[in-house]
Amino acid sequence: MSERTWQDKVATWSEQGFSASEIVHKCLQIGKRLSKSRVLRLLKKKIVVEKKRYTPSTIVDKEKIDPIFKYVFDVYREDSQKDSDDVVKEIADQFGEKLTPNIVKRIREAQGLGTDGVRYGHSVRLANRAPRVAFCTHHLSVGTMFTHHVFTDESMVQSGRRGRLCYVLKGDIERRVKPRFKHPPQLMIWGGISWEGATSLVILRKDVRVDGGVYQKMIHDVYLKFAEKKYGGCGNVALVQDNAKCHTSQSTLAFFQRSGVQVLRAYSETYDTPVIRHSPGLLRAQTSTPLKWSGHL
Repeated sequence: MSERTWQDKVATWSEQGFSASEIVHKCLQIGKRLSKSRVLRLLKKKIVVEKKRYTPSTIVDKEKIDPIFKYVFDVYREDSQKDSDDVVKEIADQFGEKLTPNIVKRIREAQGLGTDGVRYGHSVRLANRAPRVAFCTHHLSVGTMFTHHVFTDESMVQSGRRGRLCYVLKGDIERRVKPRFKHPPQLMIWGGISWEGATSLVILRKDVRVDGGVYQKMIHDVYLKFAEKKYGGCGNVALVQDNAKCHTSQSTLAFFQRSGVQVLRAYSETYDTPVIRHSPGLLRAQTSTPLKWSGHL
């Protein structure tokens, strides 16, 4: 029997009302020889001392302690990244009590609101969730390894508050995730990632509209050079993109055909299963079973 197991039994017997002498006898029955004094010392260690509730001495009106505690708890439940200085000002305005950010921190921690790292994630529109799941399910079923694919996309980014920490209850994982808009109207950045590394980034001014011509220029200036350097040509690698209009326009498709670009669309909003446009030999080498091709560009 492990050390932890028999010590827990001793604590359990004490809670059941057995005396120290009776516990000594029970320990002998399970093969543990203890003295009465050791049992008492062990029980003393097992006693959980309840911590006294934190009551800030700087709060003059003691009747305001509970309302202030509740206010701090509610504030951080609503906004887990609330700045402590702002909370101090709001408490002064609402309750007439002068606190410090350190006291707000202790009030927060006394109620179980610890510090944790923030996680950010893009939101996916409801209409696009099923096609994306279908795309992933399909390629998992055929064993695609994506070793000869370059995943590309463009996104608008903006400056703003993006704190690294938030204050949440222990285990409250969902509140760590903060909304981040995928296309905020500021700066457009395009790039790609692959098994062989990342492409160079293309940064566009916020007033530049990414149409077929702009998109084709990015592919010509960045992707074709990357494919040639890493894969020996764009015929040996697949460009993965979504169904944005600039990606699927007739002029872009014609450009892909002229340049020999092989394309795999990441998901499709118009088909039950993803549209796959590839060279059969390329994907056959990447999958355990052959796919049904929908054609070539």
